[in-house]
Amino acid sequence: MPLKTIKRENNSAGTKNKSAPSLKNRLKISIIMIVLPLFLLAAIGFFFFQKSTSAFNIAIDGIVTDVIPVTELKDKIQQTVIPFNDFLETHQLDDKTKFLQLSNDIKESLANPIQFQEQNHSLANDIYRSAYLNWRNAHRIANKIFYEIDNQTVHISHRHLQDFYQYVIETTLALDKLHLAMQDIVKIRAQKAKSLKFDALIFISLVFLFVYAATLATIIFLNRSIINPITTLEQWALSFSRGETNIKPLKLNSYREFEFIAATYTQLSKMLQDDQAILEQLSQKDELTQLNNRRSFLDHLKTEHVRHQRYNSQYSLIFIDVDHLGAVNQNYGEHICDLTLIQISKMLEDAIRPTDFLSRYDSDEFVIILPEVNEHGANITAERIRNSISEYVFKINEFKFGVTVSIGFSNIQQDQSLSESLQCVDFALQQAKLAGKDQVQYCQSKQFKTEIFKVNYFKESDLNLLS
Repeated sequence: MPLKTIKRENNSAGTKNKSAPSLKNRLKISIIMIVLPLFLLAAIGFFFFQKSTSAFNIAIDGIVTDVIPVTELKDKIQQTVIPFNDFLETHQLDDKTKFLQLSNDIKESLANPIQFQEQNHSLANDIYRSAYLNWRNAHRIANKIFYEIDNQTVHISHRHLQDFYQYVIETTLALDKLHLAMQDIVKIRAQKAKSLKFDALIFISLVFLFVYAATLATIIFLNRSIINPITTLEQWALSFSRGETNIKPLKLNSYREFEFIAATYTQLSKMLQDDQAILEQLSQKDELTQLNNRRSFLDHLKTEHVRHQRYNSQYSLIFIDVDHLGAVNQNYGEHICDLTLIQISKMLEDAIRPTDFLSRYDSDEFVIILPEVNEHGANITAERIRNSISEYVFKINEFKFGVTVSIGFSNIQQDQSLSESLQCVDFALQQAKLAGKDQVQYCQSKQFKTEIFKVNYFKESDLNLLS
């Protein structure tokens, strides 16, 4: 797709608003707005430093309750025990679900603890680990109790109940120890923060001096390294959008350099996106029949198989091979053979549902994925396809002839892998060919596993990819 010339809005962006300041003028204004307030900020900073230090100390003292919500974890543990006890009495599924949800939240919180770096406080990290292990054990014991209840065990193990409550108590005790340890840590942090009070005053003064010096250096840098390159880049973008190969610097009196560059790259991005969309479509479609190609089939098959295993749904595969297509090519020519394939493709599209997935797998082979279709439904579809093609008289140019198809199909079972599913359908197609062609054969997974055969139609590379 050739690049189109990017036109300026209203013929010229420079004539749209001549009163608007240029980029260089805006930079000069920004310099004044930055340099002058720096002196005022330096003086005001010393005045507010004393108050900010006091507020900082108060914030440090509140870290125990605001930043490290150990108390909330303890409360959540108590809330978690309530639905557990309710489930023991009522066996209501909602209580079990609520317990598991709260328990998983606690496990997640304890599994990602705050790592304390202070010396002599590795104990806090160990306590966090101990609390996590205890609660994980409590969660595991609870699942055992749920299993006993779900399987209608006459007597629930009292040992399991004792272990569960014991782990809950040990988790709570660990959190109590953790709360005390964190209080010590926070006190140490507060002492360090207070000791840095005067050092921070000196640091802030140096920061203001540094900012002032850096601002001056930045101004010089922006003028030399940003403004001039931006102007050159605008000239390059304009020449590039016109398709010029010999790009030379252009003198442009433009006020809105950034806007123009943004418009240029937006247009270039749109062109690249269009090209990418076309390439993506070409990579998924068969050039002759405009059906989905082999790559598209493999991608869709993976998605359908994942859905099949996740939701315990069912689907069927139909593998179609056109009989004696080589004879059509030899007798009438390659062009007639291509038109025959196109006509067969249209007949296949008419024979399936909108939700079914049809693709051209190879030169004379087609594959259909039938979601939510059992063995009986797949057989009806396969026979309908076979009858419609075998009874059809192809009239192309001055030639009249007929073709047949051999079809193998299988209803994919829950325990079948993708590779096994394709091999089973391949086996069914081979059986249809051996039975005299113009046949429909079904492959059961149990039957397939007892046979030893070599795959003839599906590509070995696809089977290896899906294994």
